[in-house]
Amino acid sequence: MKKLFYLLLALPLAFVACEEPEQGTDKPVEKTPVLNVTETTLDFKAEGGAGVINYTVENAVEGTEVEATCGAAWVADLTVAETITFNVAANDGEARETTITVAYGELSKSVTVKQAAKGEEPKPNTPVFEAVTATVEYEWNTAMGEVEYKLENPIEGVKVNAKSDVMWISQLQAKDGKIIFALAENKGEAREGKITAEYGMLPAIEFTVKQGAYVAPDPVVTITEESVALAHDATEGSFTYTVENPVEGVVAVATTDAEWISNLTAADGTVSFTTSVNEGFVREATITVTYGEASDSIVVKQGAANQNPDLDYYAYGIHTFEAQARTADTWDIIMSELHPERGQMFTRITVKISEDNTGLIPTGEYSTEDGSILVNSATNNGYSSWRYNSSATDITFCELYVENDLEAHTSYIEGMFQVGNEVYGFSYEGAVDGFMYEELGEDGVTSWSDVYIRSAFDDCKVLMMESDGFIAEFYLHKVGAKKADALAAATYTVDDWEFTTSRDYCENASSKINSVTLSSGEVVVETSGDGYKVTFNVVDKNNKEWKGSFDGSVDIRY
Repeated sequence: MKKLFYLLLALPLAFVACEEPEQGTDKPVEKTPVLNVTETTLDFKAEGGAGVINYTVENAVEGTEVEATCGAAWVADLTVAETITFNVAANDGEARETTITVAYGELSKSVTVKQAAKGEEPKPNTPVFEAVTATVEYEWNTAMGEVEYKLENPIEGVKVNAKSDVMWISQLQAKDGKIIFALAENKGEAREGKITAEYGMLPAIEFTVKQGAYVAPDPVVTITEESVALAHDATEGSFTYTVENPVEGVVAVATTDAEWISNLTAADGTVSFTTSVNEGFVREATITVTYGEASDSIVVKQGAANQNPDLDYYAYGIHTFEAQARTADTWDIIMSELHPERGQMFTRITVKISEDNTGLIPTGEYSTEDGSILVNSATNNGYSSWRYNSSATDITFCELYVENDLEAHTSYIEGMFQVGNEVYGFSYEGAVDGFMYEELGEDGVTSWSDVYIRSAFDDCKVLMMESDGFIAEFYLHKVGAKKADALAAATYTVDDWEFTTSRDYCENASSKINSVTLSSGEVVVETSGDGYKVTFNVVDKNNKEWKGSFDGSVDIRY
C-alpha cells in the first residue's frame, strides 16, 4: 500500500523534461515543456486550399509527440511534422469556421480556421514582417539611431525582439514600426554592425548600421574676460583664454593693429602685452587670439589722464566721415558709428570758420568755449547733435583739432564731445568728402573720377559728376522728355522748380555742389561723339562760384 501511495504522488510530475544533474548533486534539473504556436487564426477563400501551422516545443519530453485534431469534416489530411499541414475543402455554402487543436502532452493551443462563403473574399490575417530601412549610416558621435520595419496583421501577444551583434549598439527597443538604439562614440576607423529582429516564427529580418570614422572636433578658442580696462599710465596688461579640442603642434597667436600695444605673447592660457602711456583721449583697441582657424577678440580700453570720475568715456569708432558747407562760414562734420549695442549712431558737429568759402575747414583748433563749435539753443536747434535709434541729444561740450595736408589732399581731424554724462573721443585721417584741397583754376574742375546719368522721373535726368573733394548733382528738366529718352542737349538754367514744365532748366532745390544747393548759373549739355560735352558755371547758396567741364562717354546707371 505504501508503494502505491508513492506512485500516485509521482503521476503529476511525469510531464517534465530532465537534463543533466546540478553540479555537485545527484538531483536532475527539471524544466517544464512549452508549446508555441505562431498562428492563432487562418482565413481561407471559398475555394479552399492547403494550410500550414508553425509550432515549436521547448524542453521536449522523451516519448511525447505533437498531435493535431479537428472536428470539422471540411478540414482534412491533418499531418504533424516540422509543421502542421492540412487541406480545406471548397465551400459551396455560407461562411464557416472551426478549430484545430494542437496538443503536446497536457499542453494545447487552439487555431481558428475560417472559410469565406462562396463569392466572398476573406480578410488577410497572415503576418508580414519586413525591413523598411535595411541600412543606416551615422556620424562618429551620433548618440541615438533608429531603423524602420513593417509589421502587418500582427499576432496578439507576440512582440518584436531585436538584438545587435556588436557592443557599441545597445539599448534596443522595438515599438510602432521602429527599432531605436543607442550608439557609442567611435574613436577609431569606420565600422558597421548588424541588428537582427525576430517576430514569432516568421523569418528574422536584418539591418546594417554603419558608423563613420572618428573626426577630431574643430578647436575653439574663447577669451575669458569681456574687456580689458587700463589706466592712462598703465604700461602692461593681460587677459586669459581657453582652447577646446587642442591640436598637437598648433599654438595660440595674439595680434592687434594698435600701435600703442606691443610685445604680445600668448602662452598657457594668458595673453600679455605692453602699452604706452596715454597722453590723449581715452582709446580702444582690439586684440585677436587665433588658434588654427579659430579666433576670438577682446577690446582693450585705456583711459585718459584727469578723467572726470562722474563721466563715462568712450572711443567713437568711425564708420563714415564727411564734411558739408551749410553756409559761407559754417560747416558740418558728419560721422556715423556702427555701435554693437546701440546700432547706427550719427553725430553732427557744426563748426564756425573765420573765412568764407575756403573749400574746407582750415587747420586749427575749435571749441564750444570760444564759440567756434556751435551748439543747439532755444532759438536754433540745427547745430551740433548726437542721434541714435531716432533719439537726438544735444552736444553740450566739444573740442576739435583740424590739420590739412593740401599737397597730399588729406586731413587729420580729432576731437571729443559730451552728451549728458557720456564723453566720446574720435580721430580721422584721410581725404574728407566735401573738402576742396586746392584752389580751382580758370577752367574750374576738369579731372573726373566718375560721371553718370540716372532718371529721376519722366522729364528729369540727374547728372552726377564726381572728382577729388567735389560732388555735383544736377537735376536737368527737359520739356516733354520721358524716362526712356537720353539726356537731351540743351542749356539748363538754374531756377525754381515748376509743377508744369514749360521750359528746360536746372532745378535749384535739388541740384547741389558738395551738398550745398544752387542759387544761379547754368549747365550746358552738348552731344560729343558717343558721349557728351558738359560745361557748367553755377553759384551755390553760399555765393560760392563753381565751374568746370567734361567731355567723354557717360554711364547710364538707372
